[in-house]
Amino acid sequence: MDQIQKILDKAPKSVRDKFLIKKRERAIEIVKEKIEKSEKNLNDFDHDEIEGMIADEERELKYDQLKTILYSLLALEGLTYLSEI
Repeated sequence: MDQIQKILDKAPKSVRDKFLIKKRERAIEIVKEKIEKSEKNLNDFDHDEIEGMIADEERELKYDQLKTILYSLLALEGLTYLSEI
């Protein structure tokens, strides 16, 4: 996780912002999948419960997932040299 933070610290703000957005989007996808598997409906949960589940998933994203998100953003921005830190 430290390696990802080092790269983010050197990356432009636009890349950091996109990284956080992609990370949140991935967490939302995981929460949706879990809700579907539990055979419940999104309406069965209030807003605070859903936000809590998303925050938990953001914390639990694996290093490999975060690295993939970050490296793909760096490639899109033409900043692959930062991934070698």
